[in-house]
Amino acid sequence: MNNTAGNSATERRRKAIIAAAYELFVSRGYGSVSIDDIIRVSGGSKSTLYKLFGSKEGVMKLVIESLASEMLRQIRLDAPPGKSVREVLIAVGEVLVELALSDNAINQFRLAVANSGPFPDVAALWYHSGPKTTMDGIAELLAREAAEGRLKISDPVQASWFFAGMLLFRDNMTRLVGLPSGGKSDKKALVESAVDAFLKIYSP
Repeated sequence: MNNTAGNSATERRRKAIIAAAYELFVSRGYGSVSIDDIIRVSGGSKSTLYKLFGSKEGVMKLVIESLASEMLRQIRLDAPPGKSVREVLIAVGEVLVELALSDNAINQFRLAVANSGPFPDVAALWYHSGPKTTMDGIAELLAREAAEGRLKISDPVQASWFFAGMLLFRDNMTRLVGLPSGGKSDKKALVESAVDAFLKIYSP
């Protein structure tokens, strides 16, 4: 087997373990899932899991980071030439709403809250690898826009949380307790209203 094929097989194994662990953690809870359970569902061996992840917590870390990296990959944290700051923020907001209110994100939020008592490190890991990583990325975008004179922001981190709060708080609360969130047209209107309110505060 050449090196490329070996790397491909390793990546497939890594993804299989992450997928299996995610389903088990969501359905049974982090504390009730063992390494043996993950191997039973994903296939492979303990030695491979330990080599790739180090521990069960290492698996959880990669499960959480996979969501954050996917969000940052899909949210365009740049300002394409010719786009107004309003258009840039609407584009970011629409993707953020779509991803942060997805079943995957809501399940991970519930998992973190459920484990915050018995496994506080897991909850902290979720926060730092998930929401904080995403908000830091948005804060960097806002800081760049401020440096270009398109926004007037003294604290980009605080502004990023204000922005996300306007977009997500209502529907996040309803999703967490099993109630439906607004439809697509409602979300589009919400994003536009939130961006307009944000710009009233932070326009130069």
